[in-house]
Amino acid sequence: MSYNSLASTKITKRPARTSQSGFGLVELMVSISIMAIVSAIILARQDSFNSAVLLRSQAYEIALALREVQLSAVSASGDSGDFRTVYGVFFTSDISPASDPFNGYFQVFKDNNDNGYLDTGEEFGPRDNLDKRFEIKELRIGGSSETEATVVFMRPNFDALFYDGPSSLVDESIFEIDVARRNTAGALCGSEFRTVEVTRTGQIAVQNCP
Repeated sequence: MSYNSLASTKITKRPARTSQSGFGLVELMVSISIMAIVSAIILARQDSFNSAVLLRSQAYEIALALREVQLSAVSASGDSGDFRTVYGVFFTSDISPASDPFNGYFQVFKDNNDNGYLDTGEEFGPRDNLDKRFEIKELRIGGSSETEATVVFMRPNFDALFYDGPSSLVDESIFEIDVARRNTAGALCGSEFRTVEVTRTGQIAVQNCP
C-alpha cells in the first residue's frame, strides 16, 4: 500500500466514554453500616466515661465528708465551749427496709455518750444517701466484712478509731468503703468500682482496684 493511499484513508475516532461517579447501592449500605457501628462504639464509651466520672465523684464526696469530720473533731472550736466533742461517721451497706430503699448511706454524728457509735439523737446534719446509680458494696475493717461500722475522730490527734458496734472498738489499721455501680455482679474493677480508705493514722484516700 502506497503512502498516498494511507493518507487518503478516512480515520474514524471512537466516542469517549462518559465517566460515572458516586456510590452504588451496596457501597452506600456498607458505608451506613460502618458509620452506625462507629457511632454505637462512641456512645457506649461515652456512657462508660460519664459513669466513671460520676462514680469517682461519689467516692470523693465520701472522702471529703470524712476529712471535714476529722478537721471538725481536732479543731479548737466547739459549741458552748465544749472543745472535746467527738465526731464520727456512721456507714451502712444495708439496703432495707423495702419501704425506704437506699443503696447504703453515711451519717455524720456527735458521739455524746462516748460509745463510738451512732445513737438516736446524735445525728449531725442530714443523712447522706448515695446517688441511686451507685451503692456501698462492702464495708471492711482490717479485711473483715461489716454491714455497719463507724469512723470516729477526737482531739488532739488526727488518728481514726474504728467501731463495728456500740463500745466495740476494733483494733485494726485500715477501714475500707467499697463504692460501686448499682447491681454490679462478679469481680469489681475499673470504672465500676472505687474504694475509700481510712487508716488508723488518719490518712484518707480514694483508690482504684488493684
